[in-house]
Amino acid sequence: MQRSRLHVMGASGTGTTTLARALADHWAVPHADADDYFWVPSTPPYLDKRPEDERLALMRSVFVPRDAWVLSGSMLGWGENIVDECHAVVFLTLDLTSGCAGWNPAKLSGEQVETSMKSHGLRS
Repeated sequence: MQRSRLHVMGASGTGTTTLARALADHWAVPHADADDYFWVPSTPPYLDKRPEDERLALMRSVFVPRDAWVLSGSMLGWGENIVDECHAVVFLTLDLTSGCAGWNPAKLSGEQVETSMKSHGLRS
């Protein structure tokens, strides 16, 4: 898969951020997580939601205009128009019945991610 606008989403703990960062590093493109825009920075974090119009304006000013990027996290209910600008969306799940106890997305290299995507028909 060549550099593109990619959204990686899935349930918490499936490795969406890890996979998105690995691909962004491999492609040398920016990575952002939806939480970076959804929440106002605070200590401790995740106390105040950023208003939706501000989230979208911030994304459109610093992230979306680029030719290629990787976005992780959920945009459901507020960012569908950003997701519409993606070239592809990857949805991650874990099959707990298949013995995935050894699954560690943090150990995947960008090349391994590319190979895996190709084997699943996500790469031309």
